[in-house]
Parts: sequence; structure tokens; C-alpha cells
Amino acid sequence: MSTVQLMTRIAETDVTFTLQKHDWIAKCLICGGPLRFDAHTGEGADIEHIQPRSLGGTNDLHNVGITHRKCNGEKGLRWDGHRRRRAEPDRYQALIGRLRAERERRWRDPIRSHAARHPEAKLA
Repeated sequence: MSTVQLMTRIAETDVTFTLQKHDWIAKCLICGGPLRFDAHTGEGADIEHIQPRSLGGTNDLHNVGITHRKCNGEKGLRWDGHRRRRAEPDRYQALIGRLRAERERRWRDPIRSHAARHPEAKLA
């Protein structure tokens, strides 16, 4: 699966996302601020692995979210591969827990997401 395909799958399963013309519009998983990315190229956002791949995380849709590039970069620099994670394991686990809880709070079924992208389509 390409990066853009994964970004689309994430957007489809996040209730904050709507597709407007050629852009997905929503809220950053980390900061909650407004976010927009190009549905065809993925430009404008990053994929956040809540449990980093370097620490055993996967591309499972419950482990990934869409973020601002800056937010994703700061989490990576400050926590995921840094001594701070090892020095402050309780704070790191609290961050991971908060992001997991937010991703689950935003979760929507993929079938519903199709309806959200295509309101003219009726579910059987």
C-alpha cells in the first residue's frame, strides 16, 4: 500500500475528516489543530505511528493517524527515539495512551466513511 493510500484509509476511518474536492480536511491527531492534505499526493500532512515502528508499531489503522508534519517531527525527536522516552517512561506511556484514546474516540467504520465521502450513495 502506498503512503497516499494509507493516508486515505486513515482519513476514511477518522470522524474529523471530510473530503472537499481534492483535499481531506480535519484535525491533527496530536495537537487538534486544523489540517488539510491533498487527497492525490498526500502533501500537507504526515502519518503518525502512535506506537512507533522502531518500537514494534505497525500500519494497523488503530495505530496510525494523520498529523501536521511539525507535530509528528516533534514527537519523533522528543520522544520516540530519544533518551527522554527512556528517562521518563511514565510520561511517554501517558502520551501514547492519550494518542491511542484520541484515535479510538475518532474511529468510524470504513463503510460509513464511504458514505461520508459520497453522501449521494445509499447504504444497503
